[in-house]
Amino acid sequence: MSIIHKHSGFSMVEVMIAVFVLAIGLLGVAGLQLSSIKNNHTAYVRTQAISLASNLADRMRANVGGSLAGNYLGNIALNSTGTTQNCALGYSTATPNVCTASQLAADDLFRWFELAKASVPQTSASITCTTPAGVLITANGTPCPITSKHTITITWSEQAGTAGLVSKSTSLEFQP
Repeated sequence: MSIIHKHSGFSMVEVMIAVFVLAIGLLGVAGLQLSSIKNNHTAYVRTQAISLASNLADRMRANVGGSLAGNYLGNIALNSTGTTQNCALGYSTATPNVCTASQLAADDLFRWFELAKASVPQTSASITCTTPAGVLITANGTPCPITSKHTITITWSEQAGTAGLVSKSTSLEFQP
């Protein structure tokens, strides 16, 4: 007498297919996580750049004399060097220097760029002035009329997939 046993359960092929489908799903999740991290970093850098532009605009508004005299105008290039004028308390000495509007502008630009280098990769800035007549002034020390609009453009490098490093920028226009 022969008894036939019927086996129930999973075959090895079914298990392999389930593991394969699970592996593909996990790779998809990992890809989404990587994309999320990259996009989050890009958003962080852009937010920092916008914050830096606002910071510099506030510095220029606080030193209207230096802004109208054109002391902030020009390009602040990568790896710029400058010197602090020690125009405010809390920096390097207990007694601040009494600074002119021009010295305060130089001090502001120095301190601002030190902050920029620490928070945005490969950063540079351009500050221009547009007169009410539409004349663009870019040279440092060229006066800007009181009703002129200043434009701060922050430029930085960011990774763009297979294109490598690309230059990105944001601008802020304001009136001091």
